[in-house]
Amino acid sequence: MNSTDNLELARKTAVVSLTASMIVGLLVVLWLAAPAVLLIFGGALLAAIFTALARPLQWAGMRRGLAATIVVILFFAAIVGAIFYGGVKLVSDFNMLWEQLRSELNSLADMLREAGLHVAAGSKDEPGIQALLPDPSGIFSSASQAVFSVLGGLGNVFVVVAVALFLIAQPELYARGLVSLFPKPLRPRIAETIKWAAEELILWVCGTGISMATVFVVTWIGLVLVGMPSAFLLAFQAGLLAFIPTLGPFIAGIPIVLVGMSESMSMALWGVGVYALVQTVESNLSQPIAQRYTSALPPVLTIGAQIVFGVLLGTLGIVFAVPLVAVLLVFVRNLYVEDMLGGPAGGDHVTGSEGDEVIAEVMPMDEAVPSEGRDRQSDR
Repeated sequence: MNSTDNLELARKTAVVSLTASMIVGLLVVLWLAAPAVLLIFGGALLAAIFTALARPLQWAGMRRGLAATIVVILFFAAIVGAIFYGGVKLVSDFNMLWEQLRSELNSLADMLREAGLHVAAGSKDEPGIQALLPDPSGIFSSASQAVFSVLGGLGNVFVVVAVALFLIAQPELYARGLVSLFPKPLRPRIAETIKWAAEELILWVCGTGISMATVFVVTWIGLVLVGMPSAFLLAFQAGLLAFIPTLGPFIAGIPIVLVGMSESMSMALWGVGVYALVQTVESNLSQPIAQRYTSALPPVLTIGAQIVFGVLLGTLGIVFAVPLVAVLLVFVRNLYVEDMLGGPAGGDHVTGSEGDEVIAEVMPMDEAVPSEGRDRQSDR
């Protein structure tokens, strides 16, 4: 081996070592700054919401900037108006509902003790509640607590809103900055992937919005028909928690049952019936409509992502787990599976190679990639 080969080998070794070191350093920084990263992603998610709301105005012929400005003004005007006209009553009703839930939790704890089950008494102010609810410090890390302790709740909201406004005002500026971090041969593919990831986030917001609206309306109507107290608040919290797939609907059903128990066991059963009706309507109506235009995550991946992000990043991790994974999957699919590995298993026509023949036998083409998924990918 001559000196030229040695220099080339040394250069390649140095490049690989430097790249690996930069990747490790970036992962460490992301880990240490995870709460801040989640806030930035929250801003990107809010920007996606604004963009989704502005789409109908753009389809009507309005310019993107003007449509986004109108949506932002109307969005915050609606929030301010809701707080000004009904905020005080809403907070008062929520406090009454919370006290009612506390009373029912304490009563349920007493029933469990009378049945011979060991339930800790809890604190003096909240007897029995902590025994029935899991200890958040034992499930989630203190990441979310760190965020709120550093900036405070209002500071976090300001950061999220500011990031969203800057992103929706100049999306090309930030996309171009990210693309510039990569070598020139890779920039077109990176730009394309960023565009697809942004579109995936917007479509996910649209699909989730459909589910949230469906859950709110159906729950409200159902609870009003059965005569459930605090029907609007219970439906409102159910609609909000529908933002969190899988875990949100389960959590939303607990207050409905507890408030029903405060009236009678029959009302609690009516609450269970309404909850089952809502889940049926969502599963058979809103979700198929949403999944027609968005990429549905497999249930195991959804639950796994929520558990992992919850353990590592706390409550914010649970809230943002699914949209974050949906965006990351776009990068993994485009840059790793397609560009580096040559495509997904069973995603292309069988070439006759031994590996593809095995895949074709175990997982037929029609089952490997759903037709709607293939159509959606080909459209892109």
